[in-house]
Amino acid sequence: MIKLPIEDFKEEIKAEIVGYEELGEEAALKWEENFTKWLTNSSIKKKRVKVENGKTFFVFKDESELFNIADSYWAAVENDEVAEYWSKFD
Repeated sequence: MIKLPIEDFKEEIKAEIVGYEELGEEAALKWEENFTKWLTNSSIKKKRVKVENGKTFFVFKDESELFNIADSYWAAVENDEVAEYWSKFD
């Protein structure tokens, strides 16, 4: 298990998204904006978000999950399914 502080997690995902020529910086910032909305939405149960000693972490099995999150976002943008991506996130 890997436990990244939430800010580090966001930066890792944004860096992956920027790496896609088709997406770039603008898409990465849009992902971050939507992630922040998702994170602060109290009506959504978040299985992989943990708070310990006042710090928020995103927990995942291994680094491949970071790539899967970015890959899934790329596919969602390409297929005009971003709303579905966020409805299934976590």
